Amino acid sequence: MNTQHFKLVLIFLFISFTGLSQEIVRGELKDKSNGEPVFGAIVKVDGTGKAKTDFDGVFSFKLAPGTYTLTFTKQDEGYVDEERQIEVIAGQQLSFTVEIGKDKAVQQISEVKIVGKASTDTPPVSVKASDDRRMDEVAASDEMPKETIKNSGVNNAADAVSMVPAASVEDGKNVYIRGLGDRYTKTILNGMDIPGLDPDRNSVQMDIFPAVLIDNITVYKTFTPNLTADFTGGLINISTRDFPLRKTIYGKAGLGYNTNATFNSEYISYQGGSLDFLGFDDGTRELVLNPQTSIPHPSQGEAATEVATRSFSDIMATQKANAFMNQNYAFAIGNQKDFPRKKDSLQSIKYGYNFVLNYRSTNTLYKDVEYNEFLRDTDSTVTELFRDRTSRGEQTQHDVLWTSLLGNSIKFGKSKVSLVLFHTQNGSTSAANLVERNYDSNQAVLVKQGLQYTQRSVSNANLSGTHILGEENKWKMKWNLSPTYSRISDPDIRSTALEREPVVDGNGDTSYIYKWDESVGAEIRRIFRSLTEYNVSAKMDFDYTFMQWDSLKSTVKFGVLNTYKNRSFDVSEYVFRLYGMSNVVPNDPDWFFQPENIWTPETGQGTYATGQQEQANIYQANQNTSAAYIMNELPISKSFDVTYGARMENNVNRYTGESNNAAFDSTAPRYNNEVVLDELNILPSVNMVYKIRKKADSTHAERSTNFRGAYTQTLARPSFREISISQIYDPIQGRRYLGNINLKQTLIHNADVRWEHFFGRTELISASAFYKKFINPIEVVANVAAPNEFMPVNAGEADVYGAEFEIRKVVGPDTKTFRLTVGGNFTYVVSRIDMNKVTTEVGGKVFTEKQVREANAREGEVIGDYRPMYGQAPYIINGFLNYRNEELRLMINMNYNVQGKKLAVIGVGSLPDVYEQPFHNLNLKISKDLGKIHEGESEPRWNVSLRASNILDNARRRYYEAYQAESQIFDYLHQGRTFSGSVSYTIR
Repeated sequence: MNTQHFKLVLIFLFISFTGLSQEIVRGELKDKSNGEPVFGAIVKVDGTGKAKTDFDGVFSFKLAPGTYTLTFTKQDEGYVDEERQIEVIAGQQLSFTVEIGKDKAVQQISEVKIVGKASTDTPPVSVKASDDRRMDEVAASDEMPKETIKNSGVNNAADAVSMVPAASVEDGKNVYIRGLGDRYTKTILNGMDIPGLDPDRNSVQMDIFPAVLIDNITVYKTFTPNLTADFTGGLINISTRDFPLRKTIYGKAGLGYNTNATFNSEYISYQGGSLDFLGFDDGTRELVLNPQTSIPHPSQGEAATEVATRSFSDIMATQKANAFMNQNYAFAIGNQKDFPRKKDSLQSIKYGYNFVLNYRSTNTLYKDVEYNEFLRDTDSTVTELFRDRTSRGEQTQHDVLWTSLLGNSIKFGKSKVSLVLFHTQNGSTSAANLVERNYDSNQAVLVKQGLQYTQRSVSNANLSGTHILGEENKWKMKWNLSPTYSRISDPDIRSTALEREPVVDGNGDTSYIYKWDESVGAEIRRIFRSLTEYNVSAKMDFDYTFMQWDSLKSTVKFGVLNTYKNRSFDVSEYVFRLYGMSNVVPNDPDWFFQPENIWTPETGQGTYATGQQEQANIYQANQNTSAAYIMNELPISKSFDVTYGARMENNVNRYTGESNNAAFDSTAPRYNNEVVLDELNILPSVNMVYKIRKKADSTHAERSTNFRGAYTQTLARPSFREISISQIYDPIQGRRYLGNINLKQTLIHNADVRWEHFFGRTELISASAFYKKFINPIEVVANVAAPNEFMPVNAGEADVYGAEFEIRKVVGPDTKTFRLTVGGNFTYVVSRIDMNKVTTEVGGKVFTEKQVREANAREGEVIGDYRPMYGQAPYIINGFLNYRNEELRLMINMNYNVQGKKLAVIGVGSLPDVYEQPFHNLNLKISKDLGKIHEGESEPRWNVSLRASNILDNARRRYYEAYQAESQIFDYLHQGRTFSGSVSYTIR
């Protein structure tokens, strides 16, 4: 190549990569009145059609650097053209949102110099747009869009939902609506059912969803037929984002300090497996022995007894451990690619992906933990409670939790298909040192040590599609197929209880000896539990939109759903005893499993194992739910909308299992894939809303008011564990939880009214009232004959009514650089159950709950007809303060949450009621952006944040309460305050 040719090539390359290079322009077109995406609009560049918006309102094309006028046209639905002037700058991707309206006023051409807005994905939904959607929802709902979540500085979905009216968060992960508890709150992911880390809960553990993963959280307060019927207080839908607007890489690392646990020399744990840091057991705790193996008694002198006993790990004692700081790491990457279509130059095939990985490791030390049992005295003149058993000491928990999500979506023509893969893994290591005192028949002091590891995982795939059908785009079809596999394993729960006796020597000094004496409750026990569950859920929804009278848009929706769940559960339990030797032993649980202390045929003495699988704790169960619905969103006038319809659900539960003595007792319970619950329900729903809209003028901002009313019917079904004959034993608490194969589902009648007023851009005030009638509510009752046993039962009928009040207000000046927003909500609830309609069995005879309470009443105590409903909080208070300063790039967020005292365990006979006490939860987060702003971005890449949790240092407490008696501790867990800091870096 000669010099002249070389120069021409250089000039060609220079022109190609400068003046002739093209940059990606992406945007989103929304309806100005409600924030909904506008589908099928033509986007013109200097008068030439360049792209068409898809059904998400998104468009994209490439332009060379320069200044252009964009025109957005959608006249077939009455929209007025909207124009924007943009400047394309070399090397910078553009992203923006445009609103288009039907206002006949002359549109003003505005100039927008867009230099790559800082947007990690599709332009974030503003608080105003969120309020617009809430205004137009057919049912009462609350929404937390991505932007609100970001501005609030929360870490995960649980923190975000805690700011929703009538929501309360327990243990930083479990969310309840209107104080109704888990049974009446349902959580779904991307519109589909997904079990949480505890599949016996209706609500999913919300802290498994990091904030970076969430696009939107919607909390539905009233039922519509297109929603699952298995909720009453609320339905929480977590949506993940599928189409990022531009490539984004995000990384975060954080450390936390807990005042109880971190660097505490008294922290205890035990040696586990090499993969504990990933939430997996590596097989170290695996049960080597075949659970069907029958272990011979030592008196038979067989070597199999020694072999079985030696197969267990020799680690039984707690040990001091180094509790390092809490850790939190996150990584996310997302992007979108466009592939032009030759047949239609205005549309392209779009592929988007999101990958999120979040890891968390936390240490918790419960100081002065207590588990107690108190009873009413047999003498009715005595009001103070009798102390039956107390356990006190320390308990620790190390949690590893990681979550990964891979979202893939493709849009072509009038269709979008998405595949979201989700997995969460949790490993929890617990250790406890307790001293138990028994005060009744077996008056003894037991020294207890417990070790437990729980491994939980949930894997979910959600394949979904959305299609606009017909030339007039009046039909929309959505379908979902979502299989889920979940597993819970408790490999080798180890507990040791030894009797402690004081010995006084001749000098009056006291020392202790330790005994293995089963007659007073001493024991050496190991439990292996395993639960696997898979479910497959599929649904299909159709929307047909047409113009009603006065050219008002009406929508008919109908669809079908089927969900199949299958669970397998088994327990193997082993008790270890001493043979041929003294029962005076060292205070060292490891001693029993040291090689020289294992029983052998040669020595004829030592520790030996007994036990195998218990039939009552082995079961298989499956559930099939089929549903169909139809509903109509009908505008009666421009101001008055009615949404009505019905949902039909058929639920069938089958159970396989038998009692421990079924092999030799023909009358003992035995089930072989038998139907234990079969219900067909038709659930009506009517939601009405009357809207008043006032446009902005020189005096007031735009204002909107809604008056809502609704009547619906919903359901609450028992969990697999509840509708069973299984028995779950907790050796640390010394409590046993029983199933009840005769449970019925709960039917609920719901009536709601709400007034809500939106003013300004982000301000609102609302008031609501509600009433609920429960038929056969499920409650947890203590066993009269065994105070440490608890069972779910149906409790006749219950009434719940209450009111909610919410306010959100900008305080002081509201500028682009400064905003202080305060808000809060208060929910007041009255609940009552008619005890004349609740029956219980005492001594083989059936009595009403009121009769039993009257028989055990104290002198002067009057037993009424009603008591509060199990698990229902009488009030909920949420408050928040959010301060943003754009000049300083500083954000401060403080939130407070508390719910009132609620009935946690229903006492019967000599057993008093147990109430969970209020937990005042106050959290603070300070966040600041650092560094320079890179070209094409509107925010610095670096961010640092500081967070303080449980600032008031509250403890979780449940108390026994009885007539004219001092309240006594049922259980007490104090975890201390946590202070954390994190650093994140984002490349956009």
